[in-house]
Amino acid sequence: MTCIFVAGASQAQNSSYEDYTYPHTAAKERKAVPYRYIREANVKWSKRIHRVIDVREKQNKVMHWPRNPFYLIIWNAAMNGEVSAYANDSLTSIKTPEDIEKEISIEQTVMIPNPDNPDDPYDLIQTTVKETYEPSKIVKYRIMEDWIFDYNYSDFRARIIAIAPLIKPLTESGIELGEVPLYWLKMDDLRDKLAQEEVFNSKNDAARISFDHWFQMRQFSSYVVKESNMYDLDIAMFEEFRDDGVEALLESDRIKNDLFILEHDLWEY
Repeated sequence: MTCIFVAGASQAQNSSYEDYTYPHTAAKERKAVPYRYIREANVKWSKRIHRVIDVREKQNKVMHWPRNPFYLIIWNAAMNGEVSAYANDSLTSIKTPEDIEKEISIEQTVMIPNPDNPDDPYDLIQTTVKETYEPSKIVKYRIMEDWIFDYNYSDFRARIIAIAPLIKPLTESGIELGEVPLYWLKMDDLRDKLAQEEVFNSKNDAARISFDHWFQMRQFSSYVVKESNMYDLDIAMFEEFRDDGVEALLESDRIKNDLFILEHDLWEY
């Protein structure tokens, strides 16, 4: 039996590039600014929110700038062992690069013409073909964040806890399944790496910010898919929203609006 391997995502190109007319050392020397310490007694309100970022939205297109696409940054970070990948949003179970490779690969047995007798269309041999999911197909990312009201500083802000690329798993039957997180990466583990990766700036090539800055300044567009609840379910998994995408989207907007109103009501005018 012959075995053919298709070049997979592990062979993805490096996201680094060096084609400047002058050395860009500042980007390589950037460090992520540490988060401010939060004392538990000062947290008067918090809520865990899950969002989805779709790079096909105009505001998010910079994430897949061909010179430095975000999918390669987090793919290489996980597959090269630079940061720990986790199996779920509990961030407790480690997922090895081998586990990830196995999950995104599928082997199929097909019949092909015998290369030793190509003139006979009935002379077929059995061949195993391995298909691997390409990271360039990743167009959505799920982020898990905590919204916190810090009484000591009288501010209300979000802190991203982890991020996960979403994929549609490969199936032998060809049936398209829903999008699932491939793995989760802690933002704290990623920040120093993201601080050295530039985001495209359409106004000025000499004033590009880092991906860490881009996330911390929340320059992305997203929609809410989950709010912490006693069942630990996504919005779309609740019975009243399961078969109604419009109602699920309205519920997502309601959660976003509630966060806005909460922040607004913290102030006196």
